Amino acid sequence: MSTTIGRRPGRPPKAEAGDTKTALVDAALRLFAQRGYAGTSIRAIAREVGLSESVLYAHFDGKQAIYEAAMELAGPQVATVAISSTPADPAEFVESFAAQVLEAWDTPRARQVMSLVARDGLIHDPMLAAGIEQALRHLAEVFASWDLDPSLGSSDDLAYALLAPIAHARLLWLHDSATPEQRETARHRITHHAAHFAQTLIR
Repeated sequence: MSTTIGRRPGRPPKAEAGDTKTALVDAALRLFAQRGYAGTSIRAIAREVGLSESVLYAHFDGKQAIYEAAMELAGPQVATVAISSTPADPAEFVESFAAQVLEAWDTPRARQVMSLVARDGLIHDPMLAAGIEQALRHLAEVFASWDLDPSLGSSDDLAYALLAPIAHARLLWLHDSATPEQRETARHRITHHAAHFAQTLIR
């Protein structure tokens, strides 16, 4: 008789546990976007995936933990991933950064996160604010690494000037109920902004 070593009885294998957590986050986001955070119960999330509440609690401490997991996957923190590989050319970096952030934020999961934030008044949520500040800090470090014209502003100024219009476009046009036309508007605005910003840096 074969046995699995290192796993407690009743616990799913690691790969299965990861799949279940992802399914729970995706189910929660769908319900959050439809009903709001307050209007979605733990029971409803578990039922959406066809699981019991006890199985959900084996993966998450509660609804807040699921929300935090969703924000880590599709919140402003994803902007820091786009900063991880920095091209030597400032203009190339700006356009690459904007393109990567746009792709990350124009997904069903990311659009559901935006609907949740807007619907439930979570714009001032500490976790969201921390993610934005983290992205701005990393962007400022990138700008500080280049010998740019001081008249353009400080590295902090440049970081905010680049990210703010992109985040604004996300808020307006990259939410769960966005039409294809609205999503295309977001793509146009973000791409145009990045191109203009890049040209400003190299003048």
